[in-house]
Amino acid sequence: MKKSIYIFFLGAVALLSSCNENDKNYGRFDADPTGGWVQFSEDCAGIVYGATSEITIPVELYVPVNSDGTDVSYTLSDVVGNSTAIVPERSGSITITADDQENGGITGRRMVKNIVLNVTDAGLAETVEFDVTLTTTSKSQVTIGLPDNSKPVVKRVVVRAFGSPAYQYAGTSVQYLPGTPPTPAFVGPEYTQTLNTVPGTPLQFTTTSAWGPTFVQALSGQNVNRPYPATITITDVVYKDGAGNKVSGTYVVNVAGINDPASPNRYPGGKGTYNACTNTFDIMLNQGVFNSPFTVRTIYSPIPAE
Repeated sequence: MKKSIYIFFLGAVALLSSCNENDKNYGRFDADPTGGWVQFSEDCAGIVYGATSEITIPVELYVPVNSDGTDVSYTLSDVVGNSTAIVPERSGSITITADDQENGGITGRRMVKNIVLNVTDAGLAETVEFDVTLTTTSKSQVTIGLPDNSKPVVKRVVVRAFGSPAYQYAGTSVQYLPGTPPTPAFVGPEYTQTLNTVPGTPLQFTTTSAWGPTFVQALSGQNVNRPYPATITITDVVYKDGAGNKVSGTYVVNVAGINDPASPNRYPGGKGTYNACTNTFDIMLNQGVFNSPFTVRTIYSPIPAE
């Protein structure tokens, strides 16, 4: 009998420990079911100027009971450049209601409402960055973040503009063999990628070689020159992940190879993405230079500052 009671006691302790570990509420929901906090998500907040006319920034409210709604105020402050020409407002508020509920990973409810900032057409030529800061709520029991500063309450927003004639990136190209998923094989030499802006079309660029100047020479081991001339276009289509969810700040990129009429299928082009927050292109190129089928993943990332 004592043994049975002891086993039952240990099981109960284990169950309680499991519940406490998986259903953390930071002690806020125990005494007052209308208490909780607001925060930003961890996702990137960025756009390509000219590809969209608004910026959406999700704000999350964690609270079990929100029957009469909660107002959340915010401010905007510049970090790089002057954003007032494209986003004139410097403060605002949203109201999060029970209708905004989503399934959360902790005890209580998670409600999500977007801050929507309209972007005006002001001929922006240089990238600007600004912070959106959550400042107050309409309820004293709903705090901005948590006391331990573990929840993000400041969101950096990047508005990426392409107003210069050319841009340089650090380039890497990797051969991928067919398969599910494709298998990385040969890693080409690093190179500097120069993207030249097409006049009158700031989101379209040309390059003398999409996979770098010496990729074919390095892969084949022969002294041959096969650059990949191409036109690269950042579209206004927001990229979606495998589950069909839009990836904030990431746009679909189309690549059109520029071929000699004598070899019309040598550079068939490809597709990829551009991330406005990290200023990074991630492109998968098809190729007709080699008889064996493979693709080439090429990444253009910012050149590190010295």
